Amino acid sequence: MIKRHKARRLHPIYIVFPLFNTVKGLLPLLIITLLQGVNWSSLNGYIYLGILAGVTLLLFAGLWGWRKFSFTLEDDRIVIRKGILFRDEKTIYFGRIHSVNLEQPLLQRLLGVTQVKIETPGGNKKAEGILAALSEQDAKQLHRLLTSTDVQTEAAEQSGDIMHSPIQDLSTTTHVKLSSGQLLLAAATSLNFGLVAAFIAGMISLADDFINELAPNLYSTIYNKSTSLNPDYMFIAIMAVSALALAWLLSLVLYLIKFAGFTAEKRDEQIAISYGILEKKIHHFDAKKVQAVIVQEGLIHQWIGYAQIQLQVVSSDKMERLMLHPFLPKTALQETVAHFVSQFTVNEVTETAPRRAYFDYLWKALLITFFVCAVLIGLFHDRGLWSLILIPVTALWCWSCLSAAGMRLEHGQLTLRKRNLARITYYMRRPQIVSMNISRTRGQQRRQLLSVSAHVLGSLQGYRVFCLERADVERIWRWYSRDKKDN
Repeated sequence: MIKRHKARRLHPIYIVFPLFNTVKGLLPLLIITLLQGVNWSSLNGYIYLGILAGVTLLLFAGLWGWRKFSFTLEDDRIVIRKGILFRDEKTIYFGRIHSVNLEQPLLQRLLGVTQVKIETPGGNKKAEGILAALSEQDAKQLHRLLTSTDVQTEAAEQSGDIMHSPIQDLSTTTHVKLSSGQLLLAAATSLNFGLVAAFIAGMISLADDFINELAPNLYSTIYNKSTSLNPDYMFIAIMAVSALALAWLLSLVLYLIKFAGFTAEKRDEQIAISYGILEKKIHHFDAKKVQAVIVQEGLIHQWIGYAQIQLQVVSSDKMERLMLHPFLPKTALQETVAHFVSQFTVNEVTETAPRRAYFDYLWKALLITFFVCAVLIGLFHDRGLWSLILIPVTALWCWSCLSAAGMRLEHGQLTLRKRNLARITYYMRRPQIVSMNISRTRGQQRRQLLSVSAHVLGSLQGYRVFCLERADVERIWRWYSRDKKDN
C-alpha cells in the first residue's frame, strides 16, 4: 500500500530490466546469427564465461539501480530520486500534472507489472516522471492519489479501506466500447500504407539472409521480369496483387493488435481510454484540458459513413493525439463528443474554398506528377506511357482537396477542414489557440485568397487550411484578436 511521506521503491522485477533491454537491442543480431547457423561445439569456454559475466554485470547494475530509485508522495507533490553515479531528484507538484497514464509495454506485460507515466505541460521529450515497474495494485492506487481531489477518498485509500482500480471504483457516467465486429470492420477498412511500409522494410532488413536462403533469385527474378523486352505481365500482376494483399493483411493484423479491447469511459471530468493486446495502454486525463478535437475520415470510412475521433492533449510528446474512438458512425459524432468533451461542438463547415483556388492546389501536384511520369517513361519507354494516367488522377484528387477545404466560426469555436489522404476536421476553442498565422503568395493575393494556420498547446505543427476566401480568413483573425465586432 502506498502511503504519503514514505519513500517507496519500484517492484523488484525492475532488477532484470537492464538485462532484458540489452537482449532486446541485440535481438536482430542474434536472429541473423542463428539464421546463418552457429557451430556451438566450436565455441570455447571463454565465450560462455564472457556471456555469464555480462549477464551477472547487468543483473548487478539492475539491482543497484533498483536500490537507488525511490519515490515519495507528499502532501502536494511527488518526489522521484534516482541515479547510480550521479543522483537526480525530480519534484512534480500535483497542480502541474496534466495526466497520469498506466501502460504495459511488452516487457512489463510479460513480467506482470505496470508502468506509470506522469505528464506535465511543456515537459521534455519523455514524460516528466516515469515509474517503470509497479504492481498493478500499486499503480492503480498511485493514480488515484495523484489525480483525486476528494480528501476523504484519499484517506480511505491510505488506510486500506479502498483498493480498487480507478475505473472500477468510479460510477461511470459515459462508456463506449469497440465490439469485435466493429474492430474487425475498422481494421479491414483502415489500410495504413506508412505503417505497413515501415514494418515490411524492417522485416526485410532483418530477414534478408533468410530470404536469400529460401529464394536466392527472388529479387533478380522480379527485376528481370519487369524490365525485359517481353515482360511477363501475368507475373507482374500477380506480384502487385500479392503485395497489396500482404499490405492489407499486415495492416489488419497491426490494427487488431493495437486497438483490441478498446474502451473509453468518463466520470465527471475524468476520461479513461484503454486499448492494446501486446502493449496495453490506459490514458487518464481531465476533459477540460483537451486542446482540440480532430475528426478524421479515410476514403473508405467516409464512403461507408464512419470516422475516428482524436483528442489533442498536452504531453511530453507534442504530437500526441489520443484516440477517443477509432471507428464511430458519423451520426453519433455529435453525441459522443458532447458526452466526453462538452466544450466542443461537432458541426459542418459553412465557408468553403472558392473554385478560383483550384490552381493553387493543382500546380505543385502536377509538377511532381510530370516528373514521375518523365522518370517512368525514361526507364520503361513505351510501357512507361501508362504513367500518364496519373495526370487526370492528380487533377481529380486536387479537386477533391479543394472541395474538402473550409472553415466555420461560431460560438467561440473555430472549425477548419482539409483533405490529405483522409478528410480531417479540426475543432478548436479560442482559449486553447496559442498562435495563429495568416499567409499568402503574390498570386493568392491577386485572387483574394489567404491560408490560415492555428496552433494549440500540445501540437507541434499548426492546423492549416490553404486558400480560403480572404474575407473569411480576416474574420477569423479579428475574432482571434478579440475584436468585439466578431463572435
